[in-house]
Amino acid sequence: MADRKEELRANLVPLTDAQLARLHDVVVASFTGDFDAARGGFDDLNARIRAAATTSMSRLGILTPQHLNDALRDSEAEVRLAAVNATLGLGAFELRPFLRLESDPMVLEAIVFTIGEKLEEGAYPELCQIALDHPDALCREAAVAAIANFQREDSLEVLAKASGDKPAIRRRVAIALAGLESDRATELLQQLSKDRDWQTRQIADELLAIQNGEID
Repeated sequence: MADRKEELRANLVPLTDAQLARLHDVVVASFTGDFDAARGGFDDLNARIRAAATTSMSRLGILTPQHLNDALRDSEAEVRLAAVNATLGLGAFELRPFLRLESDPMVLEAIVFTIGEKLEEGAYPELCQIALDHPDALCREAAVAAIANFQREDSLEVLAKASGDKPAIRRRVAIALAGLESDRATELLQQLSKDRDWQTRQIADELLAIQNGEID
């Protein structure tokens, strides 16, 4: 995701003096409690200002579910990403509908991570699908990490398939297996302890040692 953020920064169009002034007002508003200034940037023509307004309104506690719905459908990824980050402040707000709507891998990765943090049970099937089929490896990795938070025994089939993916994903699988107590989970950890990636092997070995009471 860091590479994608750098790409976004590289493509930023310099702001005019008027836009910089509006951006300043919106950012400062979250520290001064200026609700009107924060709201004023939400419909700005400039995406950086809309994103900043979304963040400021979230900090001020005035970002409503309707605001989030609008921001998550914004044409610019920067705004959508700010909206995803703001959803943690609204526990009842569900991100599941946006899993299928989102096309930008960076934003989708953030959605998947946040769903895992919020434990949106209804999104579990989509997370499994992303973990197995999404073309972006970072999205698959995020989905495996999110699945781990649910600690569901029926995730074993997904984790078994993901254990054949890229090294970073295999490491996530090993960590996910630590939350499951079953013979199949132990069997998968034993397989990963012989993985060609040394970090995966190390993680699996340590988790198996903990299971066996060899280390605290």
